[in-house]
Amino acid sequence: MNVERTLEKYLQSKGPKIKYSTFCDLVKDNDSNDTVNALFKLINNEIDNMQDGKTLDRVVEVMTYLEVLITNKDNVNRNIIIRKLNALNHKLDIVEYEWENRFININAIKSELNKVRRKIDEVLELADSKDTKQYDFIDYLANEAKDIRYIEYAFHKMPSLATVKDKDSIPLFRNIIKKYLLCLEDNIEEDILYYDNLISLIMSSKSFKLNPNEKKACLELIYKFLDKSNSKKKKKKNDRTYTAVEALVNKIKGEEKRKNTLDILSDKYHVNIFFEDEVLKAAKLAKVPKEGVITDREVIEGYTISIDKGNAKQLDDCLTCRKLPNGHYELIVSIASVLSYFPYYSEIVQEAINRNHSIYLPVPFQHKDDDFSRTITIFPYDFAAKIGSLKEENRRFARSYIFEIDEKGNLVSERFVKSVVTNNKRLSFEEADHILEKGSDNKELEETLRNLQNIAAIIGNKYKGSDLYSKVKEYSDDPSGLRVNTIGSENIVYQSTLLTGIRVGEWFAKNDYPCIYKVFYEDEDTKKKLQDMIDNLIATYGGEQYKNLYQLIIGIYPKSWYDTEGRHDGLGADHFVHCTSELRRAADIIVEHCLEVCYDKIPTEQELQELREEIVTKVVEINAQQNNIEWFLRDYKKTFRKS
Repeated sequence: MNVERTLEKYLQSKGPKIKYSTFCDLVKDNDSNDTVNALFKLINNEIDNMQDGKTLDRVVEVMTYLEVLITNKDNVNRNIIIRKLNALNHKLDIVEYEWENRFININAIKSELNKVRRKIDEVLELADSKDTKQYDFIDYLANEAKDIRYIEYAFHKMPSLATVKDKDSIPLFRNIIKKYLLCLEDNIEEDILYYDNLISLIMSSKSFKLNPNEKKACLELIYKFLDKSNSKKKKKKNDRTYTAVEALVNKIKGEEKRKNTLDILSDKYHVNIFFEDEVLKAAKLAKVPKEGVITDREVIEGYTISIDKGNAKQLDDCLTCRKLPNGHYELIVSIASVLSYFPYYSEIVQEAINRNHSIYLPVPFQHKDDDFSRTITIFPYDFAAKIGSLKEENRRFARSYIFEIDEKGNLVSERFVKSVVTNNKRLSFEEADHILEKGSDNKELEETLRNLQNIAAIIGNKYKGSDLYSKVKEYSDDPSGLRVNTIGSENIVYQSTLLTGIRVGEWFAKNDYPCIYKVFYEDEDTKKKLQDMIDNLIATYGGEQYKNLYQLIIGIYPKSWYDTEGRHDGLGADHFVHCTSELRRAADIIVEHCLEVCYDKIPTEQELQELREEIVTKVVEINAQQNNIEWFLRDYKKTFRKS
């Protein structure tokens, strides 16, 4: 009988508990310490993966076998048990914090946690110093559990952990550097990135301070490693190990500016940060439309406005809406048109598509363009914020979507045209909300806003999406989605862009022309489970834990993707495309290309076949790059998050 396998089945409710006498017979004296490690492995795995707290009683029971080992086996290493129990005790504090946000019946779970702690107290018989206990705890998290979440929370609760020393008075930081250098020597990809992130996390801790003597000791350790590496194999300056060590030296010397680590992450996940010179030159050569008649474009009349965040640099869209004599509304959604400035197959457009979408960094990273200190863009600043952007009182090329809608939300007519548009007024969401509430001396502006508010309400009643999808979206930082909510003036932008994406998608599907669709399927079983969690939370806490809950749900809830066909359950649409943010998303540029081929003229069979092949290729590339960006952001947050 295998002890570890038998207890694992017991934890999973697939087998009976072993009698203590049977357990002692099975564990030979020379296997005692291996059994200790196996028990802690089972316990930690169960706690890490626990979903509902139902197995906590069994975890407590498994811990009793530690007492049996101490009582019955003379050669068991009690110090190992004490060290691991100290680490587990601290870990349970962290897990309890997470469970407050994860589970509903928190009082019952706390009661079970107290049972676990009582078992720990019963087993702990040998004294140990406070400092050694703390070092054992953080050493376990850093080198055995290897979970940044626990370490970050531990530093948040006890900042002094970043400066603890081991029994030989060597600080944690120097020992972690040793681990990092070993990973570089062994070329263990995953561990290299982990320890690099961990070093940054320790250095960002509030209590961390590297005194001159310790700085000297760390640098000597690193230079010794380099000498050893050079003796084995000559290192070139572009060698990855040399680059990584150089970055570490700069970090310790206080000269590191985030660029080094960010470059490593960008290379790892194929995320381009800077632009080649040819792309920068192309951006500066783009020309805005001059005054006068443009024969191949429609000039958009009427009072046109943009509504966006107050600090927005790239204005993708602007809107106008008027009441027609027949009582209907004419809504015009004008979108900055990238392909009016550059051909689809130009280097600058293909570079933008390869980048997938603008990346909004969670921590400021200052690079070449000061205006984009928090964003990695798909176009250079000279084009995205100056030429292509629908700036106030400036004529710009656009693609305009013109809809006539009756009072019940029925679509009477629609046209998708190449256009020239002038943004008469730029508003922030706050300014637009103020006008809707208090009015304005500019009657043309106020009338346009109120017409837009009315049509947004009508569209909102016509297109009913998933409430759960809408709520999850509010707490998601997915930059590829609609980045506005359905409240106040934000609802005007949301409903206008929603209608545009649905109608363009419906047109392509109806005519069986190739296009790139945004697809989302909402699994009913998952939806019901998540909704039950929300309902229980509201009943227990009155909604106070909403944000924490939805941060968890985002990781469970299905994700959308791009495809050549498919529906979008979250928006309640049979077909939906992204076509309203060409300055920020690659998919929107591809949709405009599809319109150029299929809508602006009658396509040939050869053109359709070429477009189909292009769409199939881009769908695969965009979805793959989306995953790269998600992993890039995840590691970026771990590296640069401030405690």
